[in-house]
Amino acid sequence: MIKHQKIMKNIKYLLIAVFALLLVGCEKHEIEFNASDPVTGMAQFQIFYAEPITNNTTNRIDSVFVNGQLYNSIDMPQKLTVNAVIPYPNGFYVAPAGMTNIKFYRGADANGNAKLVYDVTVNLPERKQMVIVYDLTADPIILDDEYPYPKYTSGATAATFNTDSVVSYRFINMFFEKPGVPYAGKLQYQYSNNSGSSYTAGDWYNLGEPVGFGEQTARVDAIVHKTVFNSSGSQTLRFRCVDPATGATVTRTTDYWTAYIGRINTHLLRGCMTGSPSAGYTQMINNVQ
Repeated sequence: MIKHQKIMKNIKYLLIAVFALLLVGCEKHEIEFNASDPVTGMAQFQIFYAEPITNNTTNRIDSVFVNGQLYNSIDMPQKLTVNAVIPYPNGFYVAPAGMTNIKFYRGADANGNAKLVYDVTVNLPERKQMVIVYDLTADPIILDDEYPYPKYTSGATAATFNTDSVVSYRFINMFFEKPGVPYAGKLQYQYSNNSGSSYTAGDWYNLGEPVGFGEQTARVDAIVHKTVFNSSGSQTLRFRCVDPATGATVTRTTDYWTAYIGRINTHLLRGCMTGSPSAGYTQMINNVQ
């Protein structure tokens, strides 16, 4: 009986040891693939496809190769369609920093082989960044992701501190006048949080400085008046672009999004002011809280 208890006790300790090793293995795996942490000597990047063409299956990119390695394809869960970013929603690919080759394949050639439609070599530094492909005959635009992301401080008053807080936005201008012709002027991105059921024009606030095609603003805080008191907090905000010289709203640049307190967002304006495809925003969440 004593011998049996001793055996059971040894088995118990063995199982505890195995379980502890499994936990260590899980932690190591999470750290290795956690793209939110800096990676020494490596470029961390997202790829956004912003060519002003119709978003359909014919125009999607069938496969993406980086330095000869397959990073994305139509057989994978995430597909690179027009106006989409990979990896989605807030991850980053990793490759050695320095000269980096990117290839897109779409459709097939006369022999039935995958057709190469984009082949560029660019310098990706050791940081987080977005690679924006807007023309298959041009080098991509590479924008610093401005990591680490900002820390929040409330803009609330003493009377409203319990209900007001902030959300962060970065605006990227990939706006075309018409297909193939980038918008020539600068755009001032603005928001309004006067967005109740009886919404009127309200007050508009600038989100960063005016930016030209292929440029981005800094990450800027916007005030959120949460609509449900005992909650983490959200509110519908209105957005638009204005001509910084005249203050007039630019055609096709008005939209609205639900703003969640504590989120860090990127808004990318793409498409055309006239003709097709029509302009629109893609919202990317850079953190999840």
